[in-house]
Amino acid sequence: MLHLKGRLRSQLQSWLRRAGKGEKKVASVFGASAPASHLAVLHLRDGAPGVPIWLFTAVEPLPETEALCERVFRNKSPLSLAAEAQSQLWRCWVAISVGTWTGERGAWPLKLAPFLIPPFRVLILNRHGGFFSATPSNIFVYCARASRDAIELAWAGVREAIHTAHVRARDRIDSARVRRRDVYRGLRKLAAATGLRVLATLLRWTFNPHVRFFRHLHGDQPLMLEAVEPEGEGVVPFTQSGPHWDADGLENLARSSDARWVLWRSGIGADFLPDAEPLLAEERTFAVSRQLHFRGWKALLAPTAPFRRLQAGEASRVLAPVSETILVDRKKLLALGIPRCSMPGTAWLILFWKAAAAGWRSYSIGRRSAEHLAEQPEFPIQDTEFVLQALGDSSLRRLCPRQEDLSRGNICFAPSLATPTRDSDRLKVLLVSPFLPFPLAHGGAVRIYNLCRELSHRVDFTLIAMREANDQVDYARLHQVFREVHVVDKDERPPHNNALPSQVSASESSSLRALIAQLSQKLTPDLLQIEFTHFAGFRDSAPGVPALLVEHDITFSLYRQLAEADSSPAAWKEYERWLAFERQWLGAYEGVWTVSEEDRVRAIEEGKRDGERTFTVANGVDIDRFRPAEAVTDSQEIFYVGSFRHLPNVIGFENLYQQIMPRVWAKSPNARLRVVAGPDHESFWKRFGRQQDLRTLDPRIEIHGFVEDLRPLYARASVVAVPLEVSAGTNIKVLEAMACGKAIVSTPVGCAGLGLDNDYHLAIRRDWHGFSEALCDVLVAPKARSTMGARARRAAENYFSWTAIAERAYESYQAIADRSALTGRSKDRSKSAA
Repeated sequence: MLHLKGRLRSQLQSWLRRAGKGEKKVASVFGASAPASHLAVLHLRDGAPGVPIWLFTAVEPLPETEALCERVFRNKSPLSLAAEAQSQLWRCWVAISVGTWTGERGAWPLKLAPFLIPPFRVLILNRHGGFFSATPSNIFVYCARASRDAIELAWAGVREAIHTAHVRARDRIDSARVRRRDVYRGLRKLAAATGLRVLATLLRWTFNPHVRFFRHLHGDQPLMLEAVEPEGEGVVPFTQSGPHWDADGLENLARSSDARWVLWRSGIGADFLPDAEPLLAEERTFAVSRQLHFRGWKALLAPTAPFRRLQAGEASRVLAPVSETILVDRKKLLALGIPRCSMPGTAWLILFWKAAAAGWRSYSIGRRSAEHLAEQPEFPIQDTEFVLQALGDSSLRRLCPRQEDLSRGNICFAPSLATPTRDSDRLKVLLVSPFLPFPLAHGGAVRIYNLCRELSHRVDFTLIAMREANDQVDYARLHQVFREVHVVDKDERPPHNNALPSQVSASESSSLRALIAQLSQKLTPDLLQIEFTHFAGFRDSAPGVPALLVEHDITFSLYRQLAEADSSPAAWKEYERWLAFERQWLGAYEGVWTVSEEDRVRAIEEGKRDGERTFTVANGVDIDRFRPAEAVTDSQEIFYVGSFRHLPNVIGFENLYQQIMPRVWAKSPNARLRVVAGPDHESFWKRFGRQQDLRTLDPRIEIHGFVEDLRPLYARASVVAVPLEVSAGTNIKVLEAMACGKAIVSTPVGCAGLGLDNDYHLAIRRDWHGFSEALCDVLVAPKARSTMGARARRAAENYFSWTAIAERAYESYQAIADRSALTGRSKDRSKSAA
């Protein structure tokens, strides 16, 4: 029998290879949730440490999971992901496929996908954290046990509800003070609660269809109310007693009090929300609550919590910030009408829904310590009751919240630090960035922060920045430059658009678009400044505002270099998409900045642009902060700076440790290589498909992640290496090295656009042999490298200080905004706003 199985297996392998099946051995994991994916990957890594793992998941995996995988495929659609897995894995020999059956609802195409991957060796992770082989008998036993558990759980819920109803009814009847009418009312409430619980359980078994289809059920009308003028002062507390919504008690208190605010609380403890004061001063504020949970990627009936854990002092607008403590405007509460229902959570959902439809705003504010803040649990009973209330009340059902994209809990700010824009002749610029300009983690952040800081004494900047996962927002440092700071978290995964470059398609955000439009109307800026090419499409969010596109590089030229190096059809297709996209948007902006004169000429040609509205605003360096210094070291150090979030820097590091350093060590075996690779460098290294374990490199190579202050590392360096094979724009890392008076060895593209002279300001070498020789020459010649470093420092002082560059930037602002016509337009805007 074993011999027969072996022959069948060999025959199957032979057939698959003839059909085009690849030879590369991999293991595949199909994860329906991030924790389950991590357990499956760890199991494979422990059992087969040498086999590469490919992860297919519909959710954002944990960073530590990505680090263990060779490749990660993400797609919000389980069906599309299963199809992609078939295509990708056909080129490999799949040693084993792991599916995760851990209790998540839906995603059945992803759960069944492992059974469709030849040679059909499948392992299943169950909800208890164990693994079993996916034989027919094992699957039958698992499904039988899961069905039995579900029936027992449902029956236990029904029995608990009946028992609770019985006990409460008995207590009510036994009470001599309770009249027969009250007993009947109580029984009716208990029966309703029991029926609601049973209905919620049934809906949960069917994967909560009411949550998915609720958007098709409600209407599209705003709630029209008479203007509610603020009235009264102070806060009056109201404590919710018991699990049933005390509508009468709350209404009696609201009508009898003359306080401005009602502090509703469901427990004994009192949080008077002292940090909510700036939000309470806004005329449109309806309610403020303390964050109780974070929403994450969970699909909810309505956003009832911020997307992530808020920092202390941080706030976010949320459609329905349900919490244990809610500070609500008394007059607005009465204007909406206090709903009659059974559960406090449902009542607040109704109130927040109506408030949002009336154009009022509600906020959640962060806790002082949010480390242990949990992800929001499901509330099936209150959600079910809310839907039933909406179905039974046509006036509620036809409403639709206003500005939903601004109240998803993914736009954050620090209300106590914002500085109102002054009504003056200063230029007002709304700046949109794909990342936080501080900390100065990479060249783009360095440029944005320093240039805006130099201009902030005569320009009022408002910042909108996308936040990357795990970033901490330093609002205090950002508000030193920007009057308002709005931080957007990406909480949606838009479908991939094959007509757009991948980076552009992945950057789409409806919340970001809505925020640009709203602030453009509120602030009436003179300019909309969009940083980086892949954000160029957001220009049409504010069509009435003159717009400036900052081209940190001519992006299609970078992708052409990558395509020439890769030579694959996919790489050339991506280049073509970038070329079409960049040409389109270069012509759509009133002004364009480039970082070099070569890039400016190319932008004019490719975008058919007016040369008078296309400007060179070069990269610069803080020459007061970066000064020449020498640290005493016992070894010769070669220094390389390049964030691994940018693929050209990863390619540059590969050239450095594979091609250059072996040649250097042949002549200078004691030389050391120090690398600053930026935040999450190991994750980005894996994301770009690199298999080499960075921890196993030569011990003479030392790799740092993000380093806030590079000056001590520059002081230790004997020479700075810039081994970039592909690049675009100009490199701030070169300018910082020049300001520090360091000798530099670079490729031609590494220092392109800076106008530097070979063997005078730095050494420029075209091949790796010459690059290595130049490094060795500098290492052994202290006087020559000191002379070269001094020349580089003088060039930085004369041509690349932020002060001089900021002057050029301000002149271009004036030209684009057309200040001669701006005064009249500002007056018209002021009259319109009034």
